[in-house]
Amino acid sequence: MKAQVLFIDHEPYMLKALERTARRLQPQWSIITCTDAMNWQQSLNGCTPDVVFCSYLMPGKRGEVLLAEVRQTYPTALRVLLTGSVTEQIITNASRDTHFMIGKPFDAADIANVFQTLSRLKKFQLPSELQATLVSELQLPVLPHIAREMREKLKNPDIDIEELATLVSKDSVISARIVMLANSAFLGFKQQTFSLPVCIMRLGINLLDAIVTAMSLETGLMAHIDCRAESERTFKKALISQKLASSQGLELVEQEKIFTAVVLSGLGLLAQKFLTLQHASLPTDLPGVKTVDLLNWFILTCWGYDESLIELILASSCEDYLSQDEATLIMSLSEHLVRDYSQESFEEISKLLQHLH
Repeated sequence: MKAQVLFIDHEPYMLKALERTARRLQPQWSIITCTDAMNWQQSLNGCTPDVVFCSYLMPGKRGEVLLAEVRQTYPTALRVLLTGSVTEQIITNASRDTHFMIGKPFDAADIANVFQTLSRLKKFQLPSELQATLVSELQLPVLPHIAREMREKLKNPDIDIEELATLVSKDSVISARIVMLANSAFLGFKQQTFSLPVCIMRLGINLLDAIVTAMSLETGLMAHIDCRAESERTFKKALISQKLASSQGLELVEQEKIFTAVVLSGLGLLAQKFLTLQHASLPTDLPGVKTVDLLNWFILTCWGYDESLIELILASSCEDYLSQDEATLIMSLSEHLVRDYSQESFEEISKLLQHLH
């Protein structure tokens, strides 16, 4: 599987560094470089790019303007903005025309993440019209700023809980949600706490990424849609699914994966509601894949989430979930519990799970 990659930057040394990194990561791919933002299409020599990387500040044309041209000319191509300052303003200005934002100087891992996303998209073999709809026609959200910051901090194995709490406290809605989840009866803690660091320790940093990602998207959409009911339901389902996983004796890492999958499964529904209110032309269902699941798959793939996690989300929405593995079954059955939860119904579902596995 080959791909066409275009790098655009007016600084030759930056282009050389990007090209070296790209050739090391994908030696079989075609790498094209361009220093002239005003005549970038001529550098392609008739090729159709699969992904375009572009610097934010260049003589004659800013990066988000150029990526808007890419969006119109090559609607199936992924678009990446390279910038020395990833601020809320830049994200807002470029959100419609950018799938990824990478800081300068860049990290090879960031380029690898984009290449991995492109490989996964190509492997899925979407019809070109459908890919163009997902990639360019729909204004799907980019990864929110606070979620980006959180991911950067979580890369540090010696991350300080107080530092995470300080970051989370910048958003009162996310902070309130974390406190609510950490004090939920489903987790079994008898003593309430309103300390954000303690709440983060209760939930665990492995769950924090998913919670912050989902909540930051929700708060970003609140100006356009009321998504509180959907959010409440998703988080309640996540807590129930983790409790079910615990009742079956699953390892903590598997419980956390199920919780994360349920939380992130709500992103497609939020995106679908947002796009419907915009009167956007939503993509039609693929055989065996609902529109909401297609949106979920595309968003989470572009945001770099693990492929097995996305597969778990898709599998849990299938009608034949009873034939799936235990994690998928837990996610699917928790959907029944969230509609009308009681201890009696929980115990019945728990016994059913034990019988099936």
